[in-house]
Amino acid sequence: MEAVSVLLLLLCCCSLSGAQVESSNEGNVTNESSQHFDDKVGNDWMNELMESSGEAAGTTGSQSDVYTVLRELIAKVENLEKAERPKVAFSASLFPSSQHRGPFNIDTTLIFTNVITNIGQAYNSGTGVFAAPVRGVYYFTFTCNSGTTGKVNAALLKNGQNMAAVIENGNVDSMGSNSVILQLNEGDHVKIILWRDNSIYDNGYRSTFTGVLLFPM
Repeated sequence: MEAVSVLLLLLCCCSLSGAQVESSNEGNVTNESSQHFDDKVGNDWMNELMESSGEAAGTTGSQSDVYTVLRELIAKVENLEKAERPKVAFSASLFPSSQHRGPFNIDTTLIFTNVITNIGQAYNSGTGVFAAPVRGVYYFTFTCNSGTTGKVNAALLKNGQNMAAVIENGNVDSMGSNSVILQLNEGDHVKIILWRDNSIYDNGYRSTFTGVLLFPM
């Protein structure tokens, strides 16, 4: 953004300078003293602008370097435009059709097998684990349905640490959901755990796991 702002200022400066010269030529108005004053003011202003933009442009800020500055800033803007932002997003349901899973006598990783979206291929439908492909800030949400047992207790884990939970107890076919924003490093793992002595139900859209990269860091 800094490079773009400086570039726009420099372009405006050049445009105004060109317009001033053109107006003077068309009107055939010559005033050497006035022109000298205008040039001095213009040069001083340009020098100040170049000095303020020197750090962003990588130059000393002298007027003679204006076109070099413009070329460098244009190249930086073009490189920023070409840089592709990582695209990571997934969503999956537990089963493609009506099924119960559990209860188990141990904590069990839920494998959401019915993949709806998996941009970037960061979610593994064989293990149920999402592995962050880049360092960044991610948003996750998950929904659990208790089915006929009326009891479900699940949690979202980041590298084994409980970050969010869903608990439903006593109501048949009840649902709960939770969401969290996490800062992840490349390779960090996120998954959903069904705690022991609980079960979960899905018919293709009741129990889901979703995540998306909000922005890289």
